[in-house]
Amino acid sequence: MPITSPTPCELQSSLWETLRETKVFVMQKSIQQEGRLWKTVLATIQNVFDTKQPPFRIVLRNAQNPDVGHMVAAADTQKALEKDWAWIEENLRAELDELEDMEDKEAYAVSKFQSHVANVEKDTDEKSTDAKFRSAARAWRQLFQLPESERLVAFYSCSYHKKLINQGWLYISINYVCFYSFVLGAETKVAVELKDIEEVQKDTSKRGVFADAIKIVTRNKTEHFFSNLFQRDETYDLLEHLTNIAMQKLLGITVTDRAPGLSLFEDELEADQTSVSSPIAAVSRSLGFGGNKTLKQSFEEQKKNATFQTVFNLPTTEHLTDEIFAVCSVSGTQASFHGKIYLSPTFLCFLSSTKYQCKLVLHFHSVKRVERISSQTSTIAITVWHQLKLLFQMIGDKPASDAFCGSLKEKLNAHIPFMKNMKPFLATCNSEDIIADREVTKGGLGLKYGYVELKRSKEKNKLKYWVAYFRELGRNLTLIRLPTFIKLVRIGLPNVLRGEMWEFCCGAMYKRYMNAGYYDKLHSDNAGRHSLSTEEIEKDLNRSLPEYSGYQTDEGINALRRVLYAFSFHDPEIGYCQAMNIVVSVLLIYLTEEQAFWILSVLCERLLPGYYSTNMVGAVVDNHVFETLVAKYMPILSDHFKKNEIQLSVACLPWFLSLYINSLPLPFSLRIIDCFFMEGPKVLFQVGLAILKTNGEAILRVKDDGELMNVMKSYFASLGDVIKADESKNIRTITKFNQLMLTAYREFQSVSHEQIVELRKSHQLKVIHGLDIYAKKSMVRNLKQSFKFSREELLYLCNMYFDVIYYSKKAKKDIVIADGEKPKTFIGPPIDVSQFKRVMGKIATWADLEKDAIEQQSRLGTDAGSQKTVVGSQFLESLFRDVFDKDHDGKIDFQDLVSGIAALKSNDMMAVLGIFFDLHDNDHDGVISKEEMIAVSESLLFLMRREEPDRYLGAVGSLINRAFLVEEKQARENAGADGDGPLKISIQQFRELILIDEYLLEYFESGFSKSISLSEETSAAAAAVQQKPLIVVGPKEVVDGLVQGGWKWASRVGGGGKKGRRQSVMKATAGAAAAAATAASAGANASGEFEGGISGDNKQSVESIPEEAEQEDDEGDENDEEDEEEEDDEDEQDEADLLDEVDSLLREASISEDGKKEAGPEVKEDLDMMLKELESNS
Repeated sequence: MPITSPTPCELQSSLWETLRETKVFVMQKSIQQEGRLWKTVLATIQNVFDTKQPPFRIVLRNAQNPDVGHMVAAADTQKALEKDWAWIEENLRAELDELEDMEDKEAYAVSKFQSHVANVEKDTDEKSTDAKFRSAARAWRQLFQLPESERLVAFYSCSYHKKLINQGWLYISINYVCFYSFVLGAETKVAVELKDIEEVQKDTSKRGVFADAIKIVTRNKTEHFFSNLFQRDETYDLLEHLTNIAMQKLLGITVTDRAPGLSLFEDELEADQTSVSSPIAAVSRSLGFGGNKTLKQSFEEQKKNATFQTVFNLPTTEHLTDEIFAVCSVSGTQASFHGKIYLSPTFLCFLSSTKYQCKLVLHFHSVKRVERISSQTSTIAITVWHQLKLLFQMIGDKPASDAFCGSLKEKLNAHIPFMKNMKPFLATCNSEDIIADREVTKGGLGLKYGYVELKRSKEKNKLKYWVAYFRELGRNLTLIRLPTFIKLVRIGLPNVLRGEMWEFCCGAMYKRYMNAGYYDKLHSDNAGRHSLSTEEIEKDLNRSLPEYSGYQTDEGINALRRVLYAFSFHDPEIGYCQAMNIVVSVLLIYLTEEQAFWILSVLCERLLPGYYSTNMVGAVVDNHVFETLVAKYMPILSDHFKKNEIQLSVACLPWFLSLYINSLPLPFSLRIIDCFFMEGPKVLFQVGLAILKTNGEAILRVKDDGELMNVMKSYFASLGDVIKADESKNIRTITKFNQLMLTAYREFQSVSHEQIVELRKSHQLKVIHGLDIYAKKSMVRNLKQSFKFSREELLYLCNMYFDVIYYSKKAKKDIVIADGEKPKTFIGPPIDVSQFKRVMGKIATWADLEKDAIEQQSRLGTDAGSQKTVVGSQFLESLFRDVFDKDHDGKIDFQDLVSGIAALKSNDMMAVLGIFFDLHDNDHDGVISKEEMIAVSESLLFLMRREEPDRYLGAVGSLINRAFLVEEKQARENAGADGDGPLKISIQQFRELILIDEYLLEYFESGFSKSISLSEETSAAAAAVQQKPLIVVGPKEVVDGLVQGGWKWASRVGGGGKKGRRQSVMKATAGAAAAAATAASAGANASGEFEGGISGDNKQSVESIPEEAEQEDDEGDENDEEDEEEEDDEDEQDEADLLDEVDSLLREASISEDGKKEAGPEVKEDLDMMLKELESNS
């Protein structure tokens, strides 16, 4: 745990003992209470008050009160805390010694710690200013051991219902929902991944008395019930928001196809599998998140901004900065409206408290003058273009009003240099020509090829009403929406204004104004570019509204092509989808190309999100929403559909995708589109419900999907028919379409935007999980080779594969693609070596490097991970490079992963040994050298580190010594009995060396294969094994285990007299020392007890021991001086005596060839002493 932000705590406590202290700081350790009952009670108290802390801490003394202080560091081990103490000594000691006053020292130290935490590059929970939150974050990390990148958002006291009710704490983080409870010895620990949540519901307590509960259902149908949530609604909103972020990210990685809008010869640099950025990054970008805000506050602001953007149809770049209650009135009218004014960086907005009474959006560029009418009543007058004057009387205290006016003034001043852009933009608006009584010359194809046939008299009357409205209440960027505006839109827009009003109602006008020139730039930047989308567009151009005369010419087809091309370049992830061409072809009748482009972008981003994506998730979700509404408002029809297995989606999906254009006659679908752009997606559902309601009797007689479609076609063809009125009641005649719209607005007016949003959220979780499962099953089906794995095993592996991708950080691909060469087709998003390691960690008991790193960090301190490299990392990198990445491009897909796992789990033991041999034959010369053999021992110790050390240490030690015997034999054969040469072990010899050991034989025959599990049951069992702490083996124990076999082999095969036996012993000693150092390295990285492995100079010094000893003996034998000969003889005699004693001790210990019986402690002690003497002599 890192240096923390200073947190108040008790210094003089019976629960802590002092380990070290200075005048300023105290290092303390928590006292382990004796007695099981006392421990249970203490743990329960810590759980109830959420005060569980690491057992070691450093406290900064308080200058005023010696009984309290500030906790500035905490750790799980004393060794880790020593590093923090050293940092304090190095960075603070000198400055503190210069200060004399204790209060000055305290203040200086507090500021330094706060500065240190704030200046850490990455965001951490310690940056929070809330001491309780920091304390809860530490307890949460200590309990659940989650990755360091995981951030806590909020925590709440609650109860968890299992068999009993457990009172504890609910922790909500970016990717997890966690619960912990410890009450009188009963511990409950729950961790649920947000991406696995399928349903989140508000609920009542088990007795149904209080509305204080939340129920979570995961994709495997497991239910988690939390009650006693005093802030239930806040918890639900936060959980729902984070879950939906998780779903969007999951959806992003589920799409395995190439982004259709990318060039055919372009690498997917931006359309990466992790293109959904992390929520922290999104918050930081949009809100400028810093240390002064918690993530919870930032997410709340993010949600508030999204609501603000939706209500006023603003671009996503806008965020709410100021708001105040006010009364708005329009100069020259009697109308006044109570409501609230909102400010964003670019807009001033007003919304009345009464729904639909008044809505105003003003771009700051449209403001000509602001004056303060009365400082006492806080009234301001705003004059905008078109000579419209608005009065705002702010309600509230004077300081708040002054602050709001100051913020408005600041923003307006910032926009003054850009207000000149207003005039050329207004020249593109038809409303300006109509007011000036000029001929409309700007617009869509309808100006040249005609609009949909309607009575001209009606058009003229509609236009007259709109002109009067424009003169009184503004137009385009200054238009005010009153109830009259809504009525005028509902009765149908005049053709010359239809395009502009669509653009204004949906907010596309603001995007066009703020991004002038962007549409033309898209075309110039992407000239000549081709993609999958452009190919599909070309196929559909001549099928887009072919009955309209404008699309029977090159002019109309080219305009449609340019708009669809531009959007595919603008959003390559969506690119192009069928039905898009139908919608755009209608837009272009009333709009210019640029206007149609921006409306299409609003449709895809906000009004109909996900409708035109590759998996059409938005349309699928809305189909479920529509079925839910049918079940609610027309349960008899809903039951009829279920009884006869009629798929309602057959009818409603085409309605929604084409905005009813493909289903209804065009004049009627245009009326629906008018209302859709003004009121949003709810209109589509209201009209759909009205269609079913109107045809209810006929639908109840249908028995299948075909009959349902016939009923719909017959009804749509008769929408223009007049319904005869009863003249005696003086009721005018209306058409079937008028009746349909009246039914939609009267009988289904309760269908609101908020209801649609909530239903979309609730169904989205299940739909995305369904798409996720479908995508994974499709990947499994598309495998070129599945080997002998079952479908369940492949799906499990696929889940682990995507889990790793989900939690990976965004990174651009570095695959180089030659000119004219199409990019490689991957089965699933490709992963790199770091992601591969995490996949292996999920399926192999020995490959969980993250767990090892966490354990190592816990023991050695926060920076241990950066100082030390886990031994197994090199083994996994070799595995990735030589077994999985056959193309050697640094990336593997799911097929490569399956192929590699199949090779590792092969039933052919010789093939597995061949892989192991190739992994360590670094120079690919077909033989293994001494250095490579030591690497083999490192890998074996890594693979077996979670096994019982008594067996695997001896097995690896024997393997090393057998290898050195081979070296000695090769040396004798090549250069005589006293010669030496490099070790060269062929693959056949390697297999023999492995298989001669019973334990290694068993491991490679079945143990290695079983260690890679592809099912949830076996993984759970393996995880249970991993929960056991690693057995920490010190250097002494490693040497005992490894050298045990070395003495035996040395005594058996020494040969060549005492000198030969001495050389054998020295070689055995060297091999044992090398293996011991290797084991120490593996143990250090697995258990965190030792430093580093054998590498560089250390390895050389170990290997050179026998060579140096032999050189000394050779020099002694060749020395002709008599005195030196006598000394050599004496040394040789002493060593011979030592060897005799070793033989005697070995016989006394009764050590058999397989090394299963160990020597007693006294014998071991003598052996160790003799070994040291031999080494000192050498």
